[in-house]
Amino acid sequence: MRKPISEIKKINKITIPMDAVKLIIEKLSDDLIWDYDEINGELIILKRPESYVDAFMGLGEEMWKKAGGTKYIDEIRKEWDS
Repeated sequence: MRKPISEIKKINKITIPMDAVKLIIEKLSDDLIWDYDEINGELIILKRPESYVDAFMGLGEEMWKKAGGTKYIDEIRKEWDS
């Protein structure tokens, strides 16, 4: 890469080195999600999934196991009916 540091100009544009763009496209394709993590102060570039349903399937599974799984959900639902 030529220049690993970029400056944001007054017109709110940034120049990304062509080597970096080529690497991003090679690794992630050209269909991307850009996000900023405010906690860590990092810009995150992700490959856009073909299916968000498939990408998020199983998310939180460990959390529900720790809480008691479907037994926990059934107990909460019973509280709603009370």
